[in-house]
Amino acid sequence: MLMATPTPVLVAHADSLVGVGIATTLACDARLDVQEQVVKELDAAALWRRGRECGQVLVTDLLTGIETARALRRARIGRESASTAILVVSHLEGELNIRAALEAGVLGYLTYESRPAQLVDAVLAVAGGQRYLAGCIASRLAEAVAQDLPTRREAEVLKLMSAGLCNKAIAAELDIAAGTVKAHVKALLQKLDAPTRTAAADVAKRRGLVDPTGEQLALAAIRSRPRSQMAA
Repeated sequence: MLMATPTPVLVAHADSLVGVGIATTLACDARLDVQEQVVKELDAAALWRRGRECGQVLVTDLLTGIETARALRRARIGRESASTAILVVSHLEGELNIRAALEAGVLGYLTYESRPAQLVDAVLAVAGGQRYLAGCIASRLAEAVAQDLPTRREAEVLKLMSAGLCNKAIAAELDIAAGTVKAHVKALLQKLDAPTRTAAADVAKRRGLVDPTGEQLALAAIRSRPRSQMAA
């Protein structure tokens, strides 16, 4: 009786410790042929080419997954053969992160809390062209469907508001009128079903609507501005 050919898997995760754990877990399953790659050695396009050579499935972090998926999409536009499925394993569970990954073409999304068996199931699923989402990711998406997401401008206001900027400071940062900021804040409170700015910021952080990196930049902006602009 012929044995099924193991599914080629390339593990290339920006967090090297996580990558080693993923590769070790997957290597224990005889249905998978696992190889590892250091992310920093390759850009997204090169990583995708490497994936074509040795991986039917690429297991990676969020940023690398999005960049590689976009490179894969460009290759498809160029009519090249592009069959590598991408599975993201990340600690990020925010709606914006999840949507960005799926829209880029990532097929699977797991969190660090996922069990080893889930990881194997996810790899086999995406290898077969099926989407695989961790339970918490699916729940977060379901929650998002029932609620309006902020517009791009509202998201910018939300980021700065969550960092503690008042309307006047937000207006100066975005180069818009204070009245416009006030209207955006009102819309945000309604969309997030929050009674106050502080409550809105808490909801935004819980849902992952605020990028922590962006918030840190906004905090730096507060410290660099004159005190007169920081007044409520």
